[in-house]
Amino acid sequence: MKMLTLIAITLALFSTNSIAKKFYADVQLTHISPPSNAIWQRENKNTPRYPIALARSGLKGCSVLSFTISEKGEAENIEVISSVPNKHIGRHSRKLINNWKWLPTPETTKPASEERVLRLDFCMGGESIEQSQSACKQQTRLVCG
Repeated sequence: MKMLTLIAITLALFSTNSIAKKFYADVQLTHISPPSNAIWQRENKNTPRYPIALARSGLKGCSVLSFTISEKGEAENIEVISSVPNKHIGRHSRKLINNWKWLPTPETTKPASEERVLRLDFCMGGESIEQSQSACKQQTRLVCG
């Protein structure tokens, strides 16, 4: 009987400790330049995924980056202009942009290289994805760097 009680208590302790806390995160992309008449558009227009390493460390913030989209639709010369609160946000932002594929816009007759500046905001928190997205939209209004 004592053994059954001990097993029940042990199971109760381990089952409550294994409940994972949900984290809600969002990434907002803001094109700073060119604001219109762009030659290139992202192939995948879905919201970029929050980097797992940033989520695990609870890191949130923003980065501003400049880069060139080549005539082949590849991101080149990616430079971090600012990264808040530290360089890890900028490093992960560079990886995201480097993996993106770019397609000419429907209005583009002859693809050419194009300079871009954009901002990525990484936000976590809230009790739902909607709250996280709302907080992220507010964050985009703040200065990054």
